Order: sequence, then C-alpha cells, then structure tokens
Amino acid sequence: MKRAFCPSCQTYVRVVDDWGPNPKHMLYYCRECDTELSYNFKFCILAAGKGTRNNDVKGLHKALLPLENKPIISHIVDKLDKKIEIVIAVGYKSEQIKAYMNEVHSDRKITYVDVDNYDKTGSGPGYSLLSCKDELQEPFIFTSVDTIVEEDIAFNFISENWLGVSKVSLDESMNYCLVRGSKYLDQLYYGTGNRAYVGMAGIYDYKDFWSSLENKEIVKDEYQVIHGFDGLDNIKLIDFTWHDTGNNKAYYDTKEVFNKEIVANKSDEAIFIDKNKVVKYFDDQNRARIRVERSKYLNGNVPNVKQIDDNMYSYDYINGQLLSEVLDESVLNRFLDFCQTNLWDETYAHDQFLDDCKDMYEVKTKERVLTLKGTKLDRIKKINGVEVEPIEDLLNKIDWQRFYNNSIPSYFHGDLQPENIIYDSDNDKFMLIDWREGFGHNIEVGDVYYDLAKIYHALLINGSSILDGHYNYKVIGDEAYVDFYAKSNLIYFMNIFKQFCIDKGYDWKSVELLGILQYLNICTLYDNFQDGKYGKFLFLYGKYLLTKHLKKSLTYV
Repeated sequence: MKRAFCPSCQTYVRVVDDWGPNPKHMLYYCRECDTELSYNFKFCILAAGKGTRNNDVKGLHKALLPLENKPIISHIVDKLDKKIEIVIAVGYKSEQIKAYMNEVHSDRKITYVDVDNYDKTGSGPGYSLLSCKDELQEPFIFTSVDTIVEEDIAFNFISENWLGVSKVSLDESMNYCLVRGSKYLDQLYYGTGNRAYVGMAGIYDYKDFWSSLENKEIVKDEYQVIHGFDGLDNIKLIDFTWHDTGNNKAYYDTKEVFNKEIVANKSDEAIFIDKNKVVKYFDDQNRARIRVERSKYLNGNVPNVKQIDDNMYSYDYINGQLLSEVLDESVLNRFLDFCQTNLWDETYAHDQFLDDCKDMYEVKTKERVLTLKGTKLDRIKKINGVEVEPIEDLLNKIDWQRFYNNSIPSYFHGDLQPENIIYDSDNDKFMLIDWREGFGHNIEVGDVYYDLAKIYHALLINGSSILDGHYNYKVIGDEAYVDFYAKSNLIYFMNIFKQFCIDKGYDWKSVELLGILQYLNICTLYDNFQDGKYGKFLFLYGKYLLTKHLKKSLTYV
C-alpha cells in the first residue's frame, strides 16, 4: 500500500490512486481527507560540473547541449508537471544555465544552489547533491543533467526509494556504475555487466539518505552520490530507456535518436527554439553583443532582441512560413523588391569600405579553407568527372578586384538565405532573422553583393534538405562524386533571382561567383555536424562549381 505525507492530516497516510486526464499520469489522493498528494516531491538537477568529456559546442555548458534545437536540461524539465519545484545545483558556467532557464522557463519555480567546489578534489555529484540538502528536506528525485530517459511515469509520485537503471552493452559497461538485483537493489559495483545505474534516483526516506551521504567517501578524487544509498533499505529498481549525453560518443549516439533538428548547429554556436523563445548562443561573446547592437541598423526588419547573458541573446518566436517553403511566385518577387526598398539603401562608402570588402571576400575565404589546403580531400583530381586543381591554385585565379569595383555600400543582413526569412501571409510581411554581426570591421555598412551571394548559395542547397540527409559524396581513388536534392520551388526562385539582378543592374557573374565562394567559406564551420560529412561535401561541391565557373567565364588572372 502506498503511503505519503499529507499536509492536511499532518501525518503519513495511505493513498488511493486514480488515472488523471493525462493517460500517462496517475493521480494520488489521501485516503483520509481526499487531498491530492500527487507530485509529492522536489526535483533536483545536478549541473555543477565542467563536463569535460563532451565538447561538441565550444564553450557551452553540457546542460545546454542541443538536441533537436532544445537544450538537454529542457528535455529533462519538460517531463515534469509545473507543480513540481525544481532545485538546480550549479557551479561551472552557472550564468549560462541561469540565464537560459530564467528566460525560457520563467513559469517554473526554480531554486539555484551555487556549489562552491565543482572541479577540485572532493567535488563530484555527491558533493553537489549534499550542497542542496537544505532545499531537499522532503522526498525528492535527483538526476545528473546529462541523463535523459524516455519514460515519465516515475515523475508524478514517490512512495518508496528507487534507482533508475538501464541495459547497457558489455563493451560499454566498464564506463558506468553497474547494478545487481532484479526487483530491488542488491549491489552497486564497477566492472562488467549488462545493467547500469543511469544517474537518476527517487529518495523517499530522505533523512536516512542525507545521514548516509554525509559520511563522505571520496573515490577517484570525487565525492560519489551512490554512498547515500547505503543508508536506505529496499531500493526499487526502475528500468528506463536511457540516453546518455555525458561524453562525445554517447551524445552523438543520442543525437541519432533525437534527430529532428530545425536548424543545424555549428561547432562554436547553437540556436535553441523552446517555449516560444529563440535563444542564440555564441562562444565568442562579442558576436552576441554586436548582433544585438546591429539590430538597430536593419530598419525594423528583424525581431526585438535582448541579451540575456554574455554569450546569448533571445527573442520571441515568430510565426510564419520560411521563404524556402513558399511556392507563390509573386511572394518571391515581392521579397526581392522588399530587400531593394527596405534593406539595400545605398549609403556612403566609408574610408575602410574597400578594405572590408577584401577581408570578407579574399582574406576570409583563404583563411577558412587553410586547414583543408593540401589534404587528401584537396588532392582529388576529378569531381563529377570535371578535372579540378588544388584549392590554393583555384583561388589564385579569381579576379578579386572585380568584386571591389562592383561593390555597393549599403545596409545589409549578412546571411540572407531563404531559411532566415519568415513570411507572414496574414499581414503580407517579411521578417529577417539570424543576421550577421558585421561586414569586415563595420556593423552598419556592407556590400549589397554579399547579401546577393548569400541568397544565391542557399537556393540550390537548402538547409532542411541537408538536415534530412538529402546529399552525399563519395570518393573512389582520386575521384569524387557529389549529389544532392534541390527543391523545385527554389530552383524556380533562382530564375526569378537572376532576372531580378539583371533588371536592377547587378553584375550576375559576380553574384554567381561570390555565391560559389560561400560554400568554401562555410565548409569548415560544420566540422562537428553529421560527423563532418556536410563540411566535406561543401568543400568538394564548392571546388567543382568554382572550376566550372572559372572555365566558363574565363576570369583567369
């Protein structure tokens, strides 16, 4: 018979259960006075450590590593009813976690406990949990922030102590604390086996747990949480479908399951779309600050943004249709006219404008591909049957001066691709998102051709198709083959776009060549995306198009 503390009766009572409106959740009531006793616990998330085994996004705390454009900690919190109070143990980069949670989960009651020792001898999950003792003087569930489980039935009531477990392969078992027992825990141990403790547990007899945990025992310089279990009897084992994110391999495996990304993340930045908020993270603090500042120069065509942390800014989610999904020819035409009227206002060429053009076109391109120069991928002789030269030789054959002669100083977006344009059909309005932080050294004035090139490069290779894996490359000897799926509406948009450029007097050959160079500019930014496959594809495809363009237009120096 389940028992729980009833605040009305002021004693531990037997409970009666009943299915609530949510078929996954049982509701529990006091048998004496009918008071609802569901969610009779607090939930503690241990997020104080550095998480050095996972470095997928540079500088980002492991609690915020993205899965389907939502951080791991949000996946955990979303399993909890809003009645449940949350306690989060923070330490390393605590400001990131607090800023994100306060912005996106402001409707939750959250208490933060600052852990004074999160990376020295004696630190560890046991010490972090013990630091939360004053906030957890009642039954509670705790979990490591790098633990995700699919089931949520255990998160609406506690009537006994339990331990979360999951099956693991024999090869992986040495990485985990293992479990012996069938229905109840017999022993925790290290070695080999097929059932592991997942880093999550429900503590009903909390006083006994705290007494045991306080008899601290340090193992491998860490204060382990499992010693708290020594003071508990009859710990039930609950099997979960477990997804570990604590190290790079486990995180990549988990991303194979949580694979419905909306936007691809880069190795030094991430975008979160969560609870009608969009949060953008950059490892470089200046990028977040400057993007917020530069929103002032985009003529009201971007969302109202606010900086919530040194590395993050936020804005309200914008409802509408991505331009990449629009089929209506008139809308595509209106978008280009909108840019011409509302964005590309020609302005004065400041003293450093041409230097900025050189930095953005020649210097940046050559720096971005430097790590690939002379590699096995660069030494490939043919791509799709077309003979190609090493990337350094190809870039040296470009007439860079032509770009500078054609440049037009204006306001600019900087990453004007169809998936950064939202169309509100109800109001026939366009909203621009994810703008670049500057053009060279200037945050106000850029070159119209940079925006035109961004449109060009994203019309054939579409982001949603890439996320769905609709591209490929293969290497056979010293030859490579690339292929991808192009959306029919964007192929048609390319024709509209080309005619627009011609009608407005823009040099189409420059637009085309600068668009091709964008593939080479971004290829090394996706070295962590899909195990680097996309970046290699972009490098090969960029070399292939550049070779064809140079031969066709005879722009050899």
